[in-house]
Amino acid sequence: MSNKDLPSHDFYQSLTHLTLSVYMKGYGVEGIKDNVKVEFDTRKITINLPALPSSPGAEGRTINFEPLYDGIDTEGSTYRVLNTKIEIKLLKINPINWPSLLSDANSNSLPAGPSSSSSSQTTTTAPAPAPVEATPTATATMESKKKEKKNWDKVLEDELVEDQSDDKDPNSGGDTALQKFFSQIYGNADPDTRRAMIKSFTESGGTTLSTDWSNIGKERTPVRPPEGMEEKKL
Repeated sequence: MSNKDLPSHDFYQSLTHLTLSVYMKGYGVEGIKDNVKVEFDTRKITINLPALPSSPGAEGRTINFEPLYDGIDTEGSTYRVLNTKIEIKLLKINPINWPSLLSDANSNSLPAGPSSSSSSQTTTTAPAPAPVEATPTATATMESKKKEKKNWDKVLEDELVEDQSDDKDPNSGGDTALQKFFSQIYGNADPDTRRAMIKSFTESGGTTLSTDWSNIGKERTPVRPPEGMEEKKL
């Protein structure tokens, strides 16, 4: 399977982890989700999908993401099957930001770093490349990447839908999990996104949270009480 044939997906990351979302419907129901298997190799993710009852005659299939940009710890990487996606959390071997999920398919070298202690295979580590002096062009490219904004509203909406629709331990989520997710968004956001979050949440009395400063910055955010309730002014 070539990279262009892969299903819709995106990812976000920290220096230690990368979370990949592969958008696929129909695999999160009982009796199906337990048959979805994700296997991890040092620079490869293999997703084994069962046949769906809703597609008579269809067979199961396998999806491969390879080669990954850098090595992963196979024992520390995990996954979960949700209603609209398969979420895969990778533990990086090297604490670096990946500019892309996959590396050049023609490159077989593995970036320098320690290998997973759980692997029985011996991997030859390529020498680290010499430091490259920043040039005006490289600096402009880096500045351009900094200006790119992640659609946090979409990420927030998807996460809230999954948290509400999945069968979970009621004691494991709630306000604590939601607060943790908000903190993650705020910590990775640019200044305009943070301003939008604070302004919308404060002005709406905690009933609205937006990351779009271009709209939130123009006027006061109204209070939107939950269905069946009404706002009472003190």
